[in-house]
Amino acid sequence: MSVVKQHNAASPFLFLIPALAVLGIFWVLSLGQVVYFSLTRYSPFREPEFVGLENYARLLSSERFWFCLLNTGLYLLVTPAIILISLAAASIVHASLRYAKGLRVLLFLPVVTPTIVAAIAWRVLYNEDAGLLNAIITTLGFEPIGWLSTKPWTLISAMLVTLWKGVGFYMMIFLAGLMSVPRELKEAAFLDGASRLDVLRVVTLPAIWPIVSLVFVISSISALKVFDELYVTIRGAPIEHQTIVPLVFDTAFVRGDYGLACAIGITLFALILVFSIINLRLSSKGERA
Repeated sequence: MSVVKQHNAASPFLFLIPALAVLGIFWVLSLGQVVYFSLTRYSPFREPEFVGLENYARLLSSERFWFCLLNTGLYLLVTPAIILISLAAASIVHASLRYAKGLRVLLFLPVVTPTIVAAIAWRVLYNEDAGLLNAIITTLGFEPIGWLSTKPWTLISAMLVTLWKGVGFYMMIFLAGLMSVPRELKEAAFLDGASRLDVLRVVTLPAIWPIVSLVFVISSISALKVFDELYVTIRGAPIEHQTIVPLVFDTAFVRGDYGLACAIGITLFALILVFSIINLRLSSKGERA
């Protein structure tokens, strides 16, 4: 006769203590420290001096901040492009069309390429004097483009790197979602006379809608806090051509104004948090509909 052992209800939570301790030390305490520094006048050459909301008032009156915030909003345009391209690529691979395996490898290769290496390679392509892109453009009879110095091309240049890096990763997520759609539903739709477009609209998209929502949220957050692509690809461009995170870096490590940089970081954190909550609620309503 087997004996059922009684376990303490608190036992599962004991296993969470190490993870919660690490999270508390490296995230909660760090966040609290950044919040405190955002309320101080702080630089490498002086101790933090509490000034209340002065940094946030300076932030709201700064043209640099509003330019970068606008650029951050524009950078979100890369999200729908990534979703459409990666979903199309996943559909091609899932359909097992000719060259589908080669396409999967080709699109996933940028994912395993370090961002710094990819950005440097793209910077060479963008070179305004000897780059391949401008060489092709001038050959076609058009004026060369200032990819690395002229607005809005500076922002577009970094967005193309983000797009190139992200499509393969999200393609694999969509591919996993497409493989989970029951084949019986598609076959039943075809027997009812539905076209491929109808099957995509009525069967496939509703089935993978949670994955589409997930990709939208993840790619949007990545776009809002992008840094590597901007820092390497358009290095030297005016900060007004870039987004919020490069502004944080410039304010802290170039201008030495740690207090203002922390205020910008907290503001960005709040914007990402609100944006994510709204996205999740809208996606959950769309899933229920």
